[in-house]
Amino acid sequence: MFNPELLNIISYKLHKLNIDNISDVKDSEEFYYSVDNKIDLGFNEEHYLIQAILDIDIQKISEKDERVLAKSLISIEYVFHVENFQELHKFDENGVIGVDKNLTINISAVAYSTTRGLLLDRFRDTAFDNFILPIIDASKDIITNSQS
Repeated sequence: MFNPELLNIISYKLHKLNIDNISDVKDSEEFYYSVDNKIDLGFNEEHYLIQAILDIDIQKISEKDERVLAKSLISIEYVFHVENFQELHKFDENGVIGVDKNLTINISAVAYSTTRGLLLDRFRDTAFDNFILPIIDASKDIITNSQS
């Protein structure tokens, strides 16, 4: 049975953080953000590890004319240790791993929320200053390779 207290982040690495200011924004200009998320999960059965690579694409868009004012691409890798991983996965007759859905949802949620905090700092004094990743339902709003 999945227990979040048995889940630990053991490392993270920021692979990419690109911020492109495409257009100057006037102080009075109204804008909104578009955010797309994808996470790829990899599993190391022997060491009870899960690698999660989270990719986020953020666009700052003018409400007036739908121009993209700025965009950011982020890719960050997390490695989690799951103390009871042996209880949370099994292999089918073709050797394909099946992993407990609660585990994959929680991995996605922790990676996403941790990234929210990291980006608050990294976006300071950029076109995305004061942008906060929205709170989401990780079971629906992050596309994972475990859903395919």
